[in-house]
Amino acid sequence: MIVVFSLLMVTVGTVSAAAAGYEIVDVFGTQTVTVDGKWTTPDEWHDTFVQRMGTPQKGIYEYKLVTPDGYVTINIQLLLEFADHTNDPGDRWQIIFGTGGSTATSPTSGDNKIEIEGHTTAKTYVGTGTGWTLTSNYADLSWKDSLISSPHDPATHYVLELQFNKMTTIWGAGYPPHGVRIAMYDASNPSQGWVSWPPTSTDTNPSGWGQVTMGSGEPVPEGLTIGLMLMLSTAAVAVSARYFRKPQKL
Repeated sequence: MIVVFSLLMVTVGTVSAAAAGYEIVDVFGTQTVTVDGKWTTPDEWHDTFVQRMGTPQKGIYEYKLVTPDGYVTINIQLLLEFADHTNDPGDRWQIIFGTGGSTATSPTSGDNKIEIEGHTTAKTYVGTGTGWTLTSNYADLSWKDSLISSPHDPATHYVLELQFNKMTTIWGAGYPPHGVRIAMYDASNPSQGWVSWPPTSTDTNPSGWGQVTMGSGEPVPEGLTIGLMLMLSTAAVAVSARYFRKPQKL
């Protein structure tokens, strides 16, 4: 069998994250995403990083940007997958972005939380300085989840796709770094608790969140994590792009 290799050059700058070692890079995607709670095409999410969640792994998420109108609008697109096989009213998806994530110990006015309850209802919150308060959902927020298989796991599990315009938020109008926390909760397995990234983070303490950092804007092979980027940053390494796309069972 002949394997075709491509040369991958990676340069990563030094960043200061609230939770050290938990950084994602702003990357503009090249694959079209249909927000329908499944992989509509085999390569729909093969243009961004995979972040793995839980030990052992219980979930993943992927993050990328897309601009449909020449950088007037910059949308965040997210894929979340979770080893949850049951539909419960108490199930939760949680996505947090904001200006916090460095020294703040409570959500500030620049922090935003999206929480999807029971696979039916999305609610958005803004920080108050001491906690969260419910606010109106973003006009362009779209999401869909479903119990389905995926390239990450052939077993049926929950897959969520979500999109919104980052420029409509206070933190989104500025340049990175931004705070970020992604979390999932399976109500049928309460002893597991929240499966989150960073793993010890909470939604009430921004100082434990990870960070979104400034990237080159170039798409990357799926599966290339920040840790691996750091390992590769000092040299040119010959690798097959498909190597980074191997499914990782949840």
